[in-house]
Amino acid sequence: MDPLVPSDPTTKEYKEWRVSDLDGSSLTEIHMVLSTVVLSYWCWKCKTAAEFHRNPAKFSGRSWQHFVFECTVFLVPMFMALTEHYLYTTIAVLIGTGIYYRKQIPNAPYRADKWAPDPRADSFKQSFAPGKITPKSYLSIYRAEMMLLTCFCILAVDFNVFPLKFAKVETFGTSIMDLGVGSFVFSAGVVGAKSVLPKRVDGKIVALSLWQQLKAGLWTSLPVLVLGIARFVLTESVDYQKHATEYGTHWNFFFTLGLLPICVPLGLSLCGDLRVTSMALLVVYQALYSLTPLVNWLEHADRTNIVAANREGIFSFVGYLAMFLLGMSLGQEVLPDAPTFKARRMRLVSVLGVWTTALISFFLFSFVLGVEPSRRFANAPYCFWVAGFNAAMLWVFMVIEEDVDSKLPPQLARAGRPAGYEVPVILEAINVNSLTTFLVANLLTGAINMQVETLLCTT
Repeated sequence: MDPLVPSDPTTKEYKEWRVSDLDGSSLTEIHMVLSTVVLSYWCWKCKTAAEFHRNPAKFSGRSWQHFVFECTVFLVPMFMALTEHYLYTTIAVLIGTGIYYRKQIPNAPYRADKWAPDPRADSFKQSFAPGKITPKSYLSIYRAEMMLLTCFCILAVDFNVFPLKFAKVETFGTSIMDLGVGSFVFSAGVVGAKSVLPKRVDGKIVALSLWQQLKAGLWTSLPVLVLGIARFVLTESVDYQKHATEYGTHWNFFFTLGLLPICVPLGLSLCGDLRVTSMALLVVYQALYSLTPLVNWLEHADRTNIVAANREGIFSFVGYLAMFLLGMSLGQEVLPDAPTFKARRMRLVSVLGVWTTALISFFLFSFVLGVEPSRRFANAPYCFWVAGFNAAMLWVFMVIEEDVDSKLPPQLARAGRPAGYEVPVILEAINVNSLTTFLVANLLTGAINMQVETLLCTT
């Protein structure tokens, strides 16, 4: 054994060495593993719709049978995929299960005149009010799935059963945990768009001023920043292992999350179009990174002062801010209620446009300009990869919902659907309590690592 390699897996030095200098895995493998997330939702949606069709009056999505099925279809495949236990078998089973339940859904009522207005269009017109934002099931499921993936990886990475190729890479490359971190920020941006959308007050549409947005952002950021300080103090007091090249010596992910809501109004004050602001940030940041001596300092400088010691967290914040703004621009498209049924379907085109733009930008940077993605510094290719993946996921969730719900008879109106039909109970709980879920996942990870020698566990 190399004398520089720690030999005792119970020591802090070994745990830090274990997750250092990782290269990640291929994009194909990452997307193959995460396809189980989409397939799990498809299976659940088809089974739920089939049961609802058979007996709408007696359907209950909150029974213990449904809860067991949710655990089976959402948690088990994720564990199997992220630990490389029968990945292809898991995918095949999910596809087969989805096809089985999809065939049990009756076809939509026959319409003699296919060019006549869709019967569901009237319910959309009657329920629409400018400035109104009702929960979108595909958005709730997308966000909860990303949160579940992130929390699972946070804990699993400390066990040998979790392949290290899925852990965060050192500087350049791609991995599932790199994608999970970015997806957390992007999905937060999607739902965070609600803060900048015009509000409906006393029947009138009112836009918030810059000061009101800054004030709201500060109140949102304060508890997250406090959590960041608390995490730093706790990890230092117990001498908990940390990887300095992840965010820096003192910085942690809570600081990045906490500063985002404060900086968003400032970005909006420069340009009202979030897409322009985010793209400009990424282009300027990538130009400074690639064309100036900044790159050498970022990658090789000694940690001799507070800025150098935390350069990963400080400079990657620019990329995460751009990513957050990209998510908000998508949120502005999908959050407000659609005025018509046709406009609701046109959102598929809007999300597809974001996906295509991000994909083209990623290929331009990665394969034409030769710039590799870097989660460590949140460079442009990394941000475009994350944005493209999340837009694709959201688009597929929207297509699944549109396909399955289009089979519903017109009399089964959206307002009459029971609890548990739109969103699984497990994912609904995660979505409503997202910050608490993330905090609890971090606390449990720390507690388990302090009480159990995870690297000595054989299973």
